Amino acid sequence: MADQESDMEYSSDNDYEFEDYYNSGEDCDIEQIDPKRTDPEYFVYECLNVEEVEKLLNESVEKLSTQLQITPSLAKVLLHETRWNTAEVIERYRNNASNLLVSARIKAAAPSIPPNPPTQLPPAAVPSTSTSSSVASGGAAAAAAAATCSFTVSVPGCSASPAIPGTSSGSTATSTSSSSSKSHQTSSTTTPGACCYRTQLCPVCVTVQSTDKFHALSCQHSFCRDCWAMHFEIQIGQGISTQIECMEQRCDVRVPEDLVLTLLNRPMLRDKYQQFTFADYVKSHPELRFCPGPNCQTIIRSQDISPKKAVCRMCKTAFCFRCGTDYHAPTDCQIIRKWLTKCADDSETANYISAHTKDCPKCHICIEKNGGCNHMQCFNCKHDFCWMCLGDWKAHGSEYYECSRYKENPNIAHESVHAQAREALKKYLHYYERWENHSKSLQLEQQTLDRMRTRINEKVMKGLGTWIDWQHLFDAATLLAKCRYTLQYTYPYAYYMESRKELFEYQQAQLEAEIENLSWKVERAETTDRGELENQMDIAEKRRTTLLKDFFPTEA
Repeated sequence: MADQESDMEYSSDNDYEFEDYYNSGEDCDIEQIDPKRTDPEYFVYECLNVEEVEKLLNESVEKLSTQLQITPSLAKVLLHETRWNTAEVIERYRNNASNLLVSARIKAAAPSIPPNPPTQLPPAAVPSTSTSSSVASGGAAAAAAAATCSFTVSVPGCSASPAIPGTSSGSTATSTSSSSSKSHQTSSTTTPGACCYRTQLCPVCVTVQSTDKFHALSCQHSFCRDCWAMHFEIQIGQGISTQIECMEQRCDVRVPEDLVLTLLNRPMLRDKYQQFTFADYVKSHPELRFCPGPNCQTIIRSQDISPKKAVCRMCKTAFCFRCGTDYHAPTDCQIIRKWLTKCADDSETANYISAHTKDCPKCHICIEKNGGCNHMQCFNCKHDFCWMCLGDWKAHGSEYYECSRYKENPNIAHESVHAQAREALKKYLHYYERWENHSKSLQLEQQTLDRMRTRINEKVMKGLGTWIDWQHLFDAATLLAKCRYTLQYTYPYAYYMESRKELFEYQQAQLEAEIENLSWKVERAETTDRGELENQMDIAEKRRTTLLKDFFPTEA
């Protein structure tokens, strides 16, 4: 019995050993493969809606506000100015808060205009009492307070206007601020037993109003409430939100968001302002991109700021995450921008020059045909020649009708330096025509796919297989479009390429050959053997992947 118990215990221990062996998770034979090495287009991202992005931005604002003990309004402006780099804001704020606030245009740089002394009005004016508050600039906290504290006028027996961060309500004087270049007139008299008031002249509408209707920024340029509101409406109407500045000339201090929302009375205008500010915040955030799809509110987020393809889950729009334009691998963002600009500027000019100009066969100067007659005379050397065949017009005679035949130019090796411009144009047209050709081929192959879908639907209805049986045809058509799209964007890359061009053109030619073979088989997919079609798909995809691995710039 003791032996049996011993055997049972031994067997139990042995089972645990095997269980530990299989569940240890330490298998040296299996290597974790990095998908970035196998797939050059591998990209990790997420699609967010507006509410999720607002929560993300508010968390950053709250975190910075808590760490630096500043208002959320100020934290939002600082993050927006530094492209939402919290670490940079904290470091610069602790090193020199005043410089940070000045560079962010929250605080005025220096008093460029000396303050005007207040003008005392006669005792018959409206009674008022003047108050002054001084701001000491000592350290980070004092610098932040100078830019964000609320200035109010304390009047016995009267209610004060609401405090607005970054602004001053009423006419106040500070030891570090400068008044406007325009005259800000004030009056102060005291009447026993009566409330104390103060008046001020608005330099925009030139009206004298009570100081509780005035608001000033940290630069202490004060304007009346109605002028501020009109200024905000004009700026918002022009699409400006986070860059609204002080109305004073030569003053670029930002208007805080709190002041704008306080003085905007129309709900529609407030909503538009908040939409504009949200768009500015998203555009300044390096990890966020708006989906370029029409009427799509999705926002893409990724920590990998690379020229990779992001696909919106809502509208299925594909675009380059780095620059926001159409996906353009293997061409990088700068080159595709130059190429598209060149196409927009030069294509019509190139087509016109190609169709309407030729080189004089004698002096090789570029000539434009400005009439219907084919008898041309060079304005430079006065040589008479035929426009069609470039032959001497005097010796033309009965050979005129030979002009319709294509002939190689025998003088092509003796072209002068004046033909360099046309040679550059010929190079551009070579790549542009192939770029356009593959773009049109993509459209035609989409029509082929639509016809294929119709025919397969008819076969399924007749009982000749199911959709699963014909799914490989749609996979082949999808891969064909993917490969041809990549091939289209190899031509801008080759046009600007300087090094490793022979290897690139070899891989480009190999990819193009396999794509045409795949296209041939897809167009005849119903009679093509499935194994042969899938084999061609594998070859084409490997050619495409190899080219992208060697030439696609994936670094951020």
